[in-house]
Amino acid sequence: MNNDQFSQNAISHKELQSFLIKARKDITSLNSLKQNQINEEKDFNDLINNWSETSQKILLIMNSKEKFFSKNKNSKSLMAYGAMGAHINMALQALKSTECDQ
Repeated sequence: MNNDQFSQNAISHKELQSFLIKARKDITSLNSLKQNQINEEKDFNDLINNWSETSQKILLIMNSKEKFFSKNKNSKSLMAYGAMGAHINMALQALKSTECDQ
């Protein structure tokens, strides 16, 4: 075949691109993609809710049983618990602010 000759069934790149743009999207793949995104978001939200509940329980225990935490602990351990409590509080506040944005 000569370079100047084209098959009767030949299609230009421009025409092919036009067909691709106009073509219908595969609905089943779009639906499964959306369902996967919904499932991932639900799983993430469930994890966040579990983390939030667990964190609040930890803070309650830390605050209600200070004597338990301070008994027989060195100063570094007490500072570590204090820092942990502060970071948990900050994380819960950050989570609360993101819920306001939604």
